[in-house]
Amino acid sequence: MDKFTIKGLMDYYLRTNSTGTAFRDLTQEDLASLAVLSIFDQKGQTVKTSSYSYERPDGFIDSSEFNVTREEYEKAVKNISKQIKKEIGADFTGVNIPSYDDMQAMLKGDNKISFSEINLFVREKIIREPGAEKPRPIVIPEKTKSNAKTRAQMEQFLAEVENSPASIVAMERIDAKLAEAQKNGTTAFDFTGLTDDVQKEIDAFVPDNDASYNVQDGLDGYQYNDNGQVVTRINNTAGAYEKYKYENDKSDAKYSEMMRYNGNGYKTEYFRRETLMGEDGRSFTGVVIYVLDENEKVVRITYPEGAVYDKKVDDFNDYNMFMQWLQYDEAINGAE
Repeated sequence: MDKFTIKGLMDYYLRTNSTGTAFRDLTQEDLASLAVLSIFDQKGQTVKTSSYSYERPDGFIDSSEFNVTREEYEKAVKNISKQIKKEIGADFTGVNIPSYDDMQAMLKGDNKISFSEINLFVREKIIREPGAEKPRPIVIPEKTKSNAKTRAQMEQFLAEVENSPASIVAMERIDAKLAEAQKNGTTAFDFTGLTDDVQKEIDAFVPDNDASYNVQDGLDGYQYNDNGQVVTRINNTAGAYEKYKYENDKSDAKYSEMMRYNGNGYKTEYFRRETLMGEDGRSFTGVVIYVLDENEKVVRITYPEGAVYDKKVDDFNDYNMFMQWLQYDEAINGAE
């Protein structure tokens, strides 16, 4: 076991980048989890570049690496709290750093401890008992009810649009272009192919359902797979279900796709990680959000800040907002 130092923690973070977050933005829970990993996770693989090579830890603590006594571990934990508070200012009071017995319990079963397992314990103080019966996967409700907007929902949409100066300007622009196109006998907008591919993925979306254990967080419930990845979230506050997919089985891997469903079982939003171009000319991975209408068709696309995209997307979003406004206004005011 290496003696804990802030320098060692930062070095471990840079070599593993276990969280995908800038070091300065790490939460106290992330710092605590990484701190424990940094003094035990030593084995890994050699990474070679054109000018140098270095050892990259594998992101797991196995029994051979956790070869310490209870007293040695408890001393190390005290040093972690002391050094981080002194050097970074983070106070670990109330943060559930795993005890020696907790770490031993985590090792049972698969003989390894991941960042996700430690982080889950730090946040929730929960250990998955080895050999425990796996829960049934949470399934999305059958589409037994209509997904049509209620009068209250349509009125809310109309109010939001009509009270937003930006939305009003956008709709006036669309209205003017449609009127001009009708006058000239031309097509105002052509969105052919813009959402065809992603719509196919949305229609065919099949989530991962390899449930291993459940976690309750207030009103929300989470279901994790064997890799410590969230496969289902029940957002009770919003009355929504979320289903996740991953491209690999690393415990620290971020989801590649996520679908959000309403309480009636209909798809409402699709989140997908895509390779995007930044304003600085460099590529990066960001989450693009596709908002769906009552028929589960894409009506709005939202790109992360700083991404460069085809401005046709703005026309697409504004056009669909305008058409929804016409539809809802007719349903509400046309019936009066």
